[in-house]
Amino acid sequence: MQAFSKIALVVALGLSAAGVMAGEISDTDIRATNANNRATVAGARALQHIGVTFGSGRILNSYVEATNALNEATASGAVAHQDIGRALAGGTMNNVRVYATNAHNHANGVNSTATQQIGSVQNGLMRDVVINARNAHNQATGDSTATQEIGKVTNGTMQRVNIFADNANNRANGNGAVAEQKIGVVN
Repeated sequence: MQAFSKIALVVALGLSAAGVMAGEISDTDIRATNANNRATVAGARALQHIGVTFGSGRILNSYVEATNALNEATASGAVAHQDIGRALAGGTMNNVRVYATNAHNHANGVNSTATQQIGSVQNGLMRDVVINARNAHNQATGDSTATQEIGKVTNGTMQRVNIFADNANNRANGNGAVAEQKIGVVN
């Protein structure tokens, strides 16, 4: 009987931990004005996550503000990855405001990669959301790849969403450079 109790306790703790791993941001204001993240030296990786849930996470009735956020990696093989207001892997965004005006993401160096993702959902639902990413900049230099996604849903649904991405800029420079920009896309 004691062995059964211990097994039941372990299972219960495991299930509650799995629920916590899903993550939820609700009824919350996240303000990261002028957030600054930088990495230098060969193979530099600058990873900036502001208002992000992972693993079936949800963002509900919340405000994510990252005006003037800067993420930068400088060196050969540099990777700069900036996430602002994202619900991943079966995620939901409902009644959310994402403000990332003047957000900058840069990867500088040979074979660099810059990825900027603002206001997105993966495998889920985006409903009643406002995304303001005016003047967002994403840039990779030196035989590079630059990907910018603003207001994007992958394998899901977008309903009643307003996206403001005036002057959004995505650039890749160098031999074989690739620049891909997606604004207001469901795929």
